[in-house]
Amino acid sequence: MAFCLASLLLACGGENPAQTNTRVAMQANESAVVGAWATAPYGPYPLGPLTRDGTPTPGAPEVALFPGNQANNQSFRMIIHPTIGGQALRVRLSNLVGDRPIRFENISIAKGNPLTPNIEASTQTLLTVRGQAFGVAQAGEELITDLIPFVFEAGEDLAVSFHVAGESGPMTWHAVSFAPQFIARPNSGDQTQDATGTAFQQVSVGWFFISGLDVLNPQAKGALVTIGDSITDGAYQVLNQRWPDFLAQRLQAAGETVGVLNQGINSNTVTDARDGAAGPPLVKRFQRDVLSRSGVKSVLILEGTNDLGAGVDAPEIIEGLKTVIAQAREAGLCVYLGTILPRADVAFGWFPDGPTVKEPRRQVLNAWIRTTDLADGVLDFDAVMRLPGAEMLPNAALYTPDLLHPNSLGFKTMGDAIDLETVLGGFGRPRRCKQ
Repeated sequence: MAFCLASLLLACGGENPAQTNTRVAMQANESAVVGAWATAPYGPYPLGPLTRDGTPTPGAPEVALFPGNQANNQSFRMIIHPTIGGQALRVRLSNLVGDRPIRFENISIAKGNPLTPNIEASTQTLLTVRGQAFGVAQAGEELITDLIPFVFEAGEDLAVSFHVAGESGPMTWHAVSFAPQFIARPNSGDQTQDATGTAFQQVSVGWFFISGLDVLNPQAKGALVTIGDSITDGAYQVLNQRWPDFLAQRLQAAGETVGVLNQGINSNTVTDARDGAAGPPLVKRFQRDVLSRSGVKSVLILEGTNDLGAGVDAPEIIEGLKTVIAQAREAGLCVYLGTILPRADVAFGWFPDGPTVKEPRRQVLNAWIRTTDLADGVLDFDAVMRLPGAEMLPNAALYTPDLLHPNSLGFKTMGDAIDLETVLGGFGRPRRCKQ
Protein backbone atom coordinates (compact mmCIF):
# COMPACT_ATOMS: atom_id res chain seq x y z
CA MET A 1 0.00 0.00 0.00
CA ALA A 2 1.29 3.47 -0.92
CA PHE A 3 0.74 4.73 2.62
CA CYS A 4 2.93 2.03 4.18
CA LEU A 5 5.67 2.46 1.57
CA ALA A 6 5.80 6.19 2.11
CA SER A 7 5.90 5.73 5.87
CA LEU A 8 8.76 3.26 5.55
CA LEU A 9 10.78 5.60 3.33
CA LEU A 10 10.35 8.45 5.74
CA ALA A 11 11.15 6.32 8.78
CA CYS A 12 14.39 5.27 7.17
CA GLY A 13 15.87 8.74 6.90
CA GLY A 14 13.37 11.05 5.18
CA GLU A 15 12.90 11.76 1.49
CA ASN A 16 15.18 10.48 -1.20
CA PRO A 17 16.33 13.01 -3.84
CA ALA A 18 13.61 12.02 -6.29
CA GLN A 19 10.89 12.56 -3.68
CA THR A 20 12.37 15.92 -2.74
CA ASN A 21 12.49 17.06 -6.37
CA THR A 22 8.88 15.99 -6.89
CA ARG A 23 7.70 17.82 -3.79
CA VAL A 24 9.55 21.01 -4.69
CA ALA A 25 8.14 20.93 -8.22
CA MET A 26 4.64 20.52 -6.82
CA GLN A 27 5.06 23.49 -4.48
CA ALA A 28 6.26 25.62 -7.41
CA ASN A 29 2.90 25.11 -9.09
CA GLU A 30 1.17 27.33 -6.53
CA SER A 31 -0.65 29.38 -9.17
CA ALA A 32 -2.68 26.30 -10.12
CA VAL A 33 -3.62 25.47 -6.52
CA VAL A 34 -7.25 26.20 -5.68
CA GLY A 35 -9.42 25.64 -2.62
CA ALA A 36 -11.79 22.73 -3.17
CA TRP A 37 -13.33 22.44 0.29
CA ALA A 38 -13.23 24.43 3.50
CA THR A 39 -14.88 24.89 6.84
CA ALA A 40 -14.55 27.79 9.25
CA PRO A 41 -12.65 27.06 12.49
CA TYR A 42 -14.74 27.34 15.65
CA GLY A 43 -14.18 26.55 19.23
CA PRO A 44 -12.70 25.64 21.45
CA TYR A 45 -14.56 22.36 21.76
CA PRO A 46 -17.25 21.90 23.07
CA LEU A 47 -18.35 25.47 22.30
CA GLY A 48 -21.02 25.32 19.64
CA PRO A 49 -24.68 26.12 19.02
CA LEU A 50 -25.79 22.48 19.07
CA THR A 51 -23.31 21.07 21.58
CA ARG A 52 -24.65 18.70 24.19
CA ASP A 53 -23.28 15.85 26.29
CA GLY A 54 -24.67 12.38 25.78
CA THR A 55 -24.19 8.71 26.47
CA PRO A 56 -24.09 5.91 23.89
CA THR A 57 -27.43 4.39 22.94
CA PRO A 58 -27.35 0.59 23.24
CA GLY A 59 -26.45 -0.86 19.87
CA ALA A 60 -25.62 2.57 18.40
CA PRO A 61 -22.20 4.08 17.68
CA GLU A 62 -20.59 5.73 20.67
CA VAL A 63 -20.95 9.49 20.91
CA ALA A 64 -17.56 11.17 20.90
CA LEU A 65 -16.56 12.27 24.38
CA PHE A 66 -13.22 13.79 25.28
CA PRO A 67 -11.97 13.70 28.89
CA GLY A 68 -10.81 17.19 29.72
CA ASN A 69 -12.30 18.40 26.41
CA GLN A 70 -9.08 17.52 24.58
CA ALA A 71 -7.68 14.86 22.31
CA ASN A 72 -5.18 12.47 23.88
CA ASN A 73 -3.12 10.03 21.83
CA GLN A 74 -5.97 9.24 19.46
CA SER A 75 -6.84 9.25 15.79
CA PHE A 76 -9.42 11.16 13.77
CA ARG A 77 -11.09 10.39 10.45
CA MET A 78 -12.84 13.42 8.98
CA ILE A 79 -15.09 13.03 5.92
CA ILE A 80 -15.14 15.87 3.38
CA HIS A 81 -16.83 16.46 0.02
CA PRO A 82 -14.64 18.52 -2.35
CA THR A 83 -16.40 20.66 -4.92
CA ILE A 84 -13.75 20.18 -7.63
CA GLY A 85 -11.30 17.40 -8.38
CA GLY A 86 -7.59 17.53 -9.01
CA GLN A 87 -4.27 15.85 -9.72
CA ALA A 88 -2.72 16.59 -6.34
CA LEU A 89 -3.85 17.99 -3.02
CA ARG A 90 -2.91 19.32 0.37
CA VAL A 91 -4.80 19.52 3.66
CA ARG A 92 -5.09 22.34 6.20
CA LEU A 93 -5.20 21.47 9.91
CA SER A 94 -5.97 24.25 12.37
CA ASN A 95 -4.78 24.87 15.91
CA LEU A 96 -6.37 28.31 15.89
CA VAL A 97 -7.77 28.21 19.43
CA GLY A 98 -5.05 25.99 20.90
CA ASP A 99 -2.83 26.94 23.83
CA ARG A 100 0.11 24.67 22.92
CA PRO A 101 1.73 23.01 19.89
CA ILE A 102 -0.08 19.96 18.50
CA ARG A 103 1.81 17.20 16.74
CA PHE A 104 -0.21 15.64 13.91
CA GLU A 105 1.20 12.29 12.81
CA ASN A 106 0.57 10.10 9.76
CA ILE A 107 -1.80 12.51 8.08
CA SER A 108 -3.34 10.65 5.18
CA ILE A 109 -6.16 10.89 2.66
CA ALA A 110 -8.22 8.20 0.97
CA LYS A 111 -11.47 7.78 -0.88
CA GLY A 112 -14.26 7.04 1.55
CA ASN A 113 -17.98 7.49 1.99
CA PRO A 114 -20.14 9.91 3.97
CA LEU A 115 -21.74 7.53 6.46
CA THR A 116 -19.10 5.07 7.65
CA PRO A 117 -15.40 5.26 8.62
CA ASN A 118 -14.17 2.60 6.21
CA ILE A 119 -11.94 3.71 3.34
CA GLU A 120 -10.60 2.35 0.05
CA ALA A 121 -7.28 1.02 1.32
CA SER A 122 -5.63 1.11 -2.12
CA THR A 123 -6.13 4.88 -2.29
CA GLN A 124 -4.76 5.78 1.15
CA THR A 125 -1.89 8.22 0.67
CA LEU A 126 0.43 9.78 3.22
CA LEU A 127 0.48 13.57 3.33
CA THR A 128 3.81 14.97 4.41
CA VAL A 129 4.77 18.27 6.01
CA ARG A 130 8.06 19.57 4.60
CA GLY A 131 8.81 16.01 3.59
CA GLN A 132 8.18 14.49 7.02
CA ALA A 133 5.44 12.11 8.16
CA PHE A 134 4.31 14.53 10.86
CA GLY A 135 3.71 18.22 11.36
CA VAL A 136 3.48 20.49 14.36
CA ALA A 137 0.86 23.25 14.44
CA GLN A 138 1.81 25.97 16.87
CA ALA A 139 -0.87 27.56 19.05
CA GLY A 140 -2.97 29.89 16.92
CA GLU A 141 -1.63 28.55 13.63
CA GLU A 142 -2.84 26.53 10.65
CA LEU A 143 -0.70 23.65 9.40
CA ILE A 144 -0.61 23.06 5.63
CA THR A 145 0.68 19.77 4.26
CA ASP A 146 2.81 19.40 1.14
CA LEU A 147 1.13 18.97 -2.22
CA ILE A 148 1.02 15.22 -2.88
CA PRO A 149 -0.20 13.46 -6.07
CA PHE A 150 -3.76 12.18 -5.59
CA VAL A 151 -6.21 11.98 -8.48
CA PHE A 152 -9.92 12.30 -7.75
CA GLU A 153 -13.07 13.75 -9.26
CA ALA A 154 -15.42 16.45 -8.02
CA GLY A 155 -18.03 15.10 -5.65
CA GLU A 156 -16.05 12.11 -4.42
CA ASP A 157 -16.07 11.79 -0.64
CA LEU A 158 -12.60 11.81 0.88
CA ALA A 159 -11.48 10.69 4.32
CA VAL A 160 -8.68 12.60 6.05
CA SER A 161 -7.06 10.61 8.86
CA PHE A 162 -4.49 11.79 11.39
CA HIS A 163 -3.14 10.91 14.81
CA VAL A 164 -2.86 13.48 17.59
CA ALA A 165 0.17 12.64 19.70
CA GLY A 166 -0.20 13.31 23.42
CA GLU A 167 -2.65 15.81 24.88
CA SER A 168 -3.92 18.45 22.49
CA GLY A 169 -5.23 21.04 24.91
CA PRO A 170 -8.18 23.12 23.58
CA MET A 171 -9.41 21.68 20.28
CA THR A 172 -10.22 23.77 17.23
CA TRP A 173 -13.31 22.42 15.49
CA HIS A 174 -16.22 23.39 13.29
CA ALA A 175 -19.06 22.80 15.69
CA VAL A 176 -21.65 21.34 13.34
CA SER A 177 -20.85 19.46 10.15
CA PHE A 178 -24.33 17.90 9.95
CA ALA A 179 -22.71 14.64 8.92
CA PRO A 180 -20.98 11.89 10.92
CA GLN A 181 -17.29 12.27 11.68
CA PHE A 182 -15.26 9.46 13.22
CA ILE A 183 -12.81 9.39 16.13
CA ALA A 184 -10.91 6.59 17.83
CA ARG A 185 -11.09 6.42 21.61
CA PRO A 186 -8.69 8.39 23.83
CA ASN A 187 -5.32 6.72 24.40
CA SER A 188 -5.97 4.20 21.62
CA GLY A 189 -2.81 5.25 19.77
CA ASP A 190 -2.30 5.61 16.05
CA GLN A 191 -5.18 3.96 14.18
CA THR A 192 -4.79 5.89 10.94
CA GLN A 193 -4.03 2.79 8.84
CA ASP A 194 -7.24 1.01 9.87
CA ALA A 195 -9.01 0.82 6.50
CA THR A 196 -12.02 -1.01 7.93
CA GLY A 197 -12.72 1.84 10.33
CA THR A 198 -13.44 -0.47 13.26
CA ALA A 199 -11.08 1.49 15.50
CA PHE A 200 -13.07 4.69 14.92
CA GLN A 201 -15.83 3.86 17.37
CA GLN A 202 -16.79 7.38 18.39
CA VAL A 203 -19.03 9.55 16.25
CA SER A 204 -19.40 13.32 16.21
CA VAL A 205 -21.20 15.86 14.04
CA GLY A 206 -18.27 18.26 14.15
CA TRP A 207 -15.12 18.53 12.04
CA PHE A 208 -12.11 18.45 14.35
CA PHE A 209 -8.92 20.36 13.44
CA ILE A 210 -9.42 20.13 9.67
CA SER A 211 -10.06 23.49 7.99
CA GLY A 212 -9.49 23.06 4.27
CA LEU A 213 -8.47 21.08 1.21
CA ASP A 214 -6.57 22.62 -1.70
CA VAL A 215 -6.10 20.92 -5.05
CA LEU A 216 -3.77 21.21 -8.01
CA ASN A 217 -5.98 21.54 -11.07
CA PRO A 218 -4.68 23.51 -14.08
CA GLN A 219 -8.24 23.70 -15.46
CA ALA A 220 -9.63 25.34 -12.33
CA LYS A 221 -10.67 28.96 -12.75
CA GLY A 222 -10.40 29.71 -9.06
CA ALA A 223 -12.51 29.51 -5.91
CA LEU A 224 -15.67 31.24 -4.74
CA VAL A 225 -16.13 31.64 -0.98
CA THR A 226 -19.65 31.60 0.41
CA ILE A 227 -19.59 33.14 3.86
CA GLY A 228 -22.37 33.63 6.36
CA ASP A 229 -24.25 32.05 9.25
CA SER A 230 -26.27 28.86 9.78
CA ILE A 231 -28.18 29.38 6.54
CA THR A 232 -24.91 29.11 4.62
CA ASP A 233 -23.52 26.47 6.98
CA GLY A 234 -26.57 24.36 6.15
CA ALA A 235 -28.36 23.94 9.47
CA TYR A 236 -30.03 20.53 9.93
CA GLN A 237 -29.38 19.34 6.37
CA VAL A 238 -27.18 16.28 5.86
CA LEU A 239 -25.33 14.75 2.91
CA ASN A 240 -24.46 17.94 1.09
CA GLN A 241 -27.87 19.59 0.87
CA ARG A 242 -26.71 23.13 1.65
CA TRP A 243 -27.34 25.92 -0.87
CA PRO A 244 -23.58 26.24 -1.61
CA ASP A 245 -23.62 22.49 -2.41
CA PHE A 246 -26.40 22.98 -4.93
CA LEU A 247 -24.50 25.92 -6.41
CA ALA A 248 -21.37 23.77 -6.71
CA GLN A 249 -23.35 21.01 -8.43
CA ARG A 250 -24.75 23.50 -10.95
CA LEU A 251 -21.28 24.85 -11.71
CA GLN A 252 -20.01 21.30 -12.26
CA ALA A 253 -22.96 20.50 -14.56
CA ALA A 254 -22.21 23.65 -16.54
CA GLY A 255 -18.60 22.55 -17.02
CA GLU A 256 -17.24 25.34 -14.82
CA THR A 257 -14.30 24.18 -12.69
CA VAL A 258 -14.76 26.55 -9.76
CA GLY A 259 -14.17 25.59 -6.15
CA VAL A 260 -16.98 26.55 -3.77
CA LEU A 261 -15.76 27.04 -0.19
CA ASN A 262 -18.44 27.07 2.50
CA GLN A 263 -17.36 29.35 5.35
CA GLY A 264 -20.69 29.54 7.15
CA ILE A 265 -20.78 29.40 10.96
CA ASN A 266 -23.95 28.68 12.90
CA SER A 267 -25.26 31.77 14.75
CA ASN A 268 -22.51 33.97 13.30
CA THR A 269 -22.88 37.75 12.95
CA VAL A 270 -21.43 40.57 10.88
CA THR A 271 -20.79 42.72 13.96
CA ASP A 272 -19.71 41.93 17.53
CA ALA A 273 -23.37 41.62 18.51
CA ARG A 274 -22.81 38.29 20.29
CA ASP A 275 -19.31 38.94 21.64
CA GLY A 276 -17.78 36.08 19.67
CA ALA A 277 -20.07 33.45 21.20
CA ALA A 278 -20.76 32.12 17.68
CA GLY A 279 -17.23 32.29 16.42
CA PRO A 280 -15.54 35.56 15.50
CA PRO A 281 -17.85 37.94 13.62
CA LEU A 282 -17.49 38.48 9.91
CA VAL A 283 -15.52 41.70 10.33
CA LYS A 284 -12.88 39.81 12.34
CA ARG A 285 -12.72 36.55 10.38
CA PHE A 286 -12.79 37.81 6.80
CA GLN A 287 -9.01 37.69 6.42
CA ARG A 288 -8.81 34.18 7.86
CA ASP A 289 -11.80 32.60 6.13
CA VAL A 290 -11.73 34.37 2.76
CA LEU A 291 -8.52 36.16 1.91
CA SER A 292 -6.17 33.44 3.16
CA ARG A 293 -7.79 30.64 1.12
CA SER A 294 -6.09 29.40 -2.05
CA GLY A 295 -7.11 30.67 -5.48
CA VAL A 296 -10.03 32.79 -4.27
CA LYS A 297 -11.40 35.12 -6.93
CA SER A 298 -14.85 35.95 -5.53
CA VAL A 299 -16.84 36.06 -2.31
CA LEU A 300 -20.59 35.73 -1.79
CA ILE A 301 -21.75 37.26 1.51
CA LEU A 302 -25.09 36.28 3.10
CA GLU A 303 -25.07 37.49 6.67
CA GLY A 304 -26.91 39.85 9.02
CA THR A 305 -30.03 38.05 10.21
CA ASN A 306 -28.43 37.18 13.56
CA ASP A 307 -27.34 40.78 14.05
CA LEU A 308 -30.94 41.85 13.51
CA GLY A 309 -32.13 39.18 15.91
CA ALA A 310 -29.70 40.48 18.53
CA GLY A 311 -31.08 44.02 18.21
CA VAL A 312 -28.45 45.58 15.93
CA ASP A 313 -29.81 48.31 13.67
CA ALA A 314 -29.38 48.12 9.90
CA PRO A 315 -26.86 50.99 9.55
CA GLU A 316 -24.39 49.26 11.88
CA ILE A 317 -24.66 46.01 9.88
CA ILE A 318 -24.18 47.97 6.66
CA GLU A 319 -21.00 49.53 8.02
CA GLY A 320 -19.70 46.06 8.85
CA LEU A 321 -20.46 44.87 5.31
CA LYS A 322 -18.72 47.93 3.86
CA THR A 323 -15.63 47.07 5.92
CA VAL A 324 -15.29 43.55 4.51
CA ILE A 325 -16.17 44.68 0.98
CA ALA A 326 -13.28 47.12 1.17
CA GLN A 327 -10.97 44.28 2.27
CA ALA A 328 -12.18 42.16 -0.63
CA ARG A 329 -11.60 44.97 -3.12
CA GLU A 330 -8.09 45.56 -1.83
CA ALA A 331 -7.39 41.88 -2.46
CA GLY A 332 -8.83 42.12 -5.99
CA LEU A 333 -11.91 39.98 -5.35
CA CYS A 334 -15.36 40.21 -6.89
CA VAL A 335 -18.08 40.71 -4.28
CA TYR A 336 -21.66 39.42 -4.35
CA LEU A 337 -24.28 40.12 -1.70
CA GLY A 338 -27.31 38.02 -0.78
CA THR A 339 -30.48 39.60 0.59
CA ILE A 340 -31.55 38.53 4.10
CA LEU A 341 -34.21 35.83 4.13
CA PRO A 342 -37.64 36.37 5.72
CA ARG A 343 -38.18 34.62 9.04
CA ALA A 344 -41.05 34.08 11.47
CA ASP A 345 -39.42 32.16 14.29
CA VAL A 346 -40.31 32.50 17.95
CA ALA A 347 -37.64 30.36 19.61
CA PHE A 348 -34.72 32.29 18.11
CA GLY A 349 -35.94 35.73 19.11
CA TRP A 350 -37.49 37.30 16.00
CA PHE A 351 -40.92 37.76 17.53
CA PRO A 352 -42.69 39.37 19.40
CA ASP A 353 -41.04 42.59 18.21
CA GLY A 354 -40.04 41.28 14.78
CA PRO A 355 -42.97 42.81 12.89
CA THR A 356 -42.55 46.24 14.46
CA VAL A 357 -38.78 46.58 15.01
CA LYS A 358 -36.66 43.85 13.44
CA GLU A 359 -38.63 43.40 10.24
CA PRO A 360 -38.40 47.09 9.24
CA ARG A 361 -34.65 46.90 9.89
CA ARG A 362 -34.42 43.84 7.61
CA GLN A 363 -36.22 45.77 4.89
CA VAL A 364 -33.76 48.67 5.25
CA LEU A 365 -30.79 46.30 5.10
CA ASN A 366 -32.16 44.51 2.03
CA ALA A 367 -32.90 47.81 0.30
CA TRP A 368 -29.26 48.80 0.74
CA ILE A 369 -28.03 45.39 -0.51
CA ARG A 370 -30.21 45.66 -3.62
CA THR A 371 -29.09 49.18 -4.51
CA THR A 372 -25.49 49.55 -3.35
CA ASP A 373 -22.92 50.19 -6.04
CA LEU A 374 -20.26 48.47 -3.91
CA ALA A 375 -21.26 44.97 -5.04
CA ASP A 376 -20.72 43.25 -8.37
CA GLY A 377 -24.05 41.50 -8.13
CA VAL A 378 -27.00 40.81 -5.83
CA LEU A 379 -28.56 37.41 -5.20
CA ASP A 380 -32.11 38.08 -4.07
CA PHE A 381 -32.71 35.14 -1.73
CA ASP A 382 -35.44 37.13 0.03
CA ALA A 383 -37.51 37.22 -3.16
CA VAL A 384 -37.47 33.45 -3.70
CA MET A 385 -37.91 32.42 -0.05
CA ARG A 386 -40.86 34.61 0.98
CA LEU A 387 -44.52 33.71 0.76
CA PRO A 388 -45.85 34.94 -2.61
CA GLY A 389 -47.75 38.17 -2.10
CA ALA A 390 -46.43 38.64 1.46
CA GLU A 391 -43.32 40.80 1.78
CA MET A 392 -42.36 39.81 5.33
CA LEU A 393 -43.46 36.18 5.71
CA PRO A 394 -41.40 33.10 4.83
CA ASN A 395 -42.82 30.45 2.53
CA ALA A 396 -43.32 27.68 5.09
CA ALA A 397 -42.95 25.00 2.41
CA LEU A 398 -39.29 26.00 2.02
CA TYR A 399 -38.44 26.07 5.75
CA THR A 400 -37.92 23.73 8.65
CA PRO A 401 -40.58 24.02 11.39
CA ASP A 402 -38.60 26.77 13.12
CA LEU A 403 -39.44 29.12 10.21
CA LEU A 404 -35.88 30.41 10.29
CA HIS A 405 -33.76 27.75 8.56
CA PRO A 406 -34.55 26.51 5.07
CA ASN A 407 -35.22 22.82 4.51
CA SER A 408 -33.55 20.87 1.72
CA LEU A 409 -36.11 22.14 -0.80
CA GLY A 410 -35.48 25.68 0.40
CA PHE A 411 -31.73 25.29 0.04
CA LYS A 412 -32.20 23.89 -3.45
CA THR A 413 -34.45 26.82 -4.27
CA MET A 414 -31.70 29.20 -3.14
CA GLY A 415 -29.00 27.36 -5.06
CA ASP A 416 -31.11 27.21 -8.21
CA ALA A 417 -31.99 30.91 -8.01
CA ILE A 418 -28.37 32.03 -8.33
CA ASP A 419 -27.58 33.37 -11.78
CA LEU A 420 -24.41 31.54 -12.81
CA GLU A 421 -23.44 34.24 -15.27
CA THR A 422 -23.39 36.72 -12.39
CA VAL A 423 -21.21 34.72 -10.02
CA LEU A 424 -18.88 33.66 -12.82
CA GLY A 425 -18.02 37.30 -13.43
CA GLY A 426 -14.95 36.94 -11.24
CA PHE A 427 -13.57 34.08 -13.32
CA GLY A 428 -13.96 35.29 -16.89
CA ARG A 429 -11.47 37.00 -19.10
CA PRO A 430 -11.64 39.91 -18.89
CA ARG A 431 -12.88 39.97 -15.30
CA ARG A 432 -16.26 41.61 -14.95
CA CYS A 433 -15.80 43.11 -11.50
CA LYS A 434 -15.44 46.55 -10.00
CA GLN A 435 -11.86 47.43 -9.18
